[in-house]
Amino acid sequence: MQRTRCAYFRDGVSPCNKRAPGTGCAALTGVNREHAVLGASDACVAVYPGDWGTALAALDTEIELVSPEGRRTLPFEQLHRPYGDRPDRETVLRPGEIVTAITVRATPAGRRSTFLKVRDRASYAFAVASAAVALEMAGDTVVDARIAVGGVATRPWRSREAEAELTGRPLTGAAARRAGRAAFAGARALGGNAVKLRLGPRVVAEALMIASRKERHR
Repeated sequence: MQRTRCAYFRDGVSPCNKRAPGTGCAALTGVNREHAVLGASDACVAVYPGDWGTALAALDTEIELVSPEGRRTLPFEQLHRPYGDRPDRETVLRPGEIVTAITVRATPAGRRSTFLKVRDRASYAFAVASAAVALEMAGDTVVDARIAVGGVATRPWRSREAEAELTGRPLTGAAARRAGRAAFAGARALGGNAVKLRLGPRVVAEALMIASRKERHR
């Protein structure tokens, strides 16, 4: 549920459709190195800053929600809304509804997993780009892959395009790089954040290789 760290959202005075719908988005033409290259719209380019949400997006996660009207459960991927023209509506939570449980199901893909985060300083810094990956492998061949990226998107972002690039194929350095590029195939840079188009695919590729080298946990 962590809200964006966008400076224009937080300064209280700049045009910001997330804070004050209909006022515009100062980041589109302003300082936007930290902003999203995936999931952005003409109304907002603010990045989702959290690490945990990125990891949850890569796994079989369910969210339990409770309100005076009752209880419901939904896949974690459905919790955050696409920005569209109403970026102020960040989640599907209804008035009076709270998160009461998060369930991460044990799967074979979770036995080889990692989270890799690139940031501007060693501690207490938000991701410039990150990747959460989980692999199920038979020898060198990928049976199942889960890939999510962070620091680059408007919400926790799972990349099924990158997963499809790997599934059923041997995991080599070249394959990992192809998957990284696939994860950012639909990305759009604003100028200041163009570095994420180069950095993001490399982070995905490196995370895949780290996970592949891990011993399968019993």
